[in-house]
Amino acid sequence: MKYPEQQVPVEEYSSSELYIIIGRVLNHFPEYPARLYKNALFRHVLVTGTTGSGKSHTASKIAERASKELKILVFVVDWHGEYRNMLSQYTLIQPRELPLQLFTGEPGDLSVLASIFELTPPQEYILEKVLKQRDLGRVKSVEGLLDAIELIPDESSWFRESRLSLHRKLSVLSRDEYSDLFRVYDPASTPLSKLFLDADSSPYIIDVSEISDLSVKRLYASLLIKRLVSYATRSSRQLLIVMEEAQNYLSRQNPVKPICEMLREIRKFSIGLVVVAQSISQLVEDVAANTNTKIIHSVKSKQDLEVVERTIYVDHVLLSVIPYLEVGEAVYSTISLKKPVLVKIE
Repeated sequence: MKYPEQQVPVEEYSSSELYIIIGRVLNHFPEYPARLYKNALFRHVLVTGTTGSGKSHTASKIAERASKELKILVFVVDWHGEYRNMLSQYTLIQPRELPLQLFTGEPGDLSVLASIFELTPPQEYILEKVLKQRDLGRVKSVEGLLDAIELIPDESSWFRESRLSLHRKLSVLSRDEYSDLFRVYDPASTPLSKLFLDADSSPYIIDVSEISDLSVKRLYASLLIKRLVSYATRSSRQLLIVMEEAQNYLSRQNPVKPICEMLREIRKFSIGLVVVAQSISQLVEDVAANTNTKIIHSVKSKQDLEVVERTIYVDHVLLSVIPYLEVGEAVYSTISLKKPVLVKIE
C-alpha cells in the first residue's frame, strides 16, 4: 500500500534531552529518525497491534536501548518466554529463583489477591481477619496461611461457607509446582534488592511462561510489578517495566486494581511502564488516558480503531492505513511530536 508523504512536525524537546532511536519515519525525505525521549518513557508507553504485527519486537527494542543507552534499570515480565530470542543481551530469571512475599504490610497487597482470585467481600473480610489475628512472622508458607484459614473459628453459617470457599480458591498456591513461588511473610528475604544492586546495562527477563495456571501466573506477575515499583520508589532508582499481555492486569472485565492505579501514580518517581497488548479496546480506560506515548501497529478491529481515533487524534488518512500496516510498521504518537507519524521500527 502507498503511504502518504510525511513532514515531521518540529520536535518540542531541546537537543540536550536524552533519547533512544526506535526506527525511522516512513516516507520522509530526507530520512528522519523516530526518537523516544527518556522523559517520555516515565510517562508510560502503549504498544498495541494484532498477533504478528511486531509489537513484542518493538517492546524489546525499547527495553534493550533504554537499558544500554539510557542506563535505566529494565525488567521484562515475559508472558510467553519469547524475549530471550529478541534481546541480544539479558539476564534471565525464573520465578523460583525469585520467590515473592504475598503480604508485606504495604497497601494493596490484599487487593491484588482479591482481584485475581475474585474474592467476595466476605472472603476478603475473612482473609483480612486471619492476617490481623495471626503472627505473620510464624506464617511464612502458603500452607501455614491455609492452616490459619482452616482453624479460624466460624462466626456464623455464612462465615463458614465463605471460609471454605476462600480456602479452596487459595489452595492452588500450595501445589508442589507453585509452593516455592511465594512466601506469606518473610522480611529477611531480599532477592529484589540484590537485583537492584547487581544491575548492569542489560535488561532482566522474568520468564513466567512456565507457570501453567493462569491465576497463579497473574498473581506472581502482578506482585512482581508491585514489588519492583515499591523498591524503586524507596531507592529512588529509575525503572522501566515491560508488561507483556497487559490484558492480564488491565482488562476491563477483571483488572488488578493496584496495577491500574500505578498508571496514574508512579510517573513522578521516574518509573515507567511499557504496556503491550493486542487490543486497546479491551483495556481499562486508564491505559489510553495515562500512556503519553502510543505505538499502534496493525489493528483491524473496529472497536480498537475507534479507541485509537479518540485517544491520539489521528487524521483519517493515517487512520485508514492502520489495518494495512506491514510487520514492524506503526503509527507513532509521543509527547515530543505535535501529531502522529508513520514509522518503521528497526
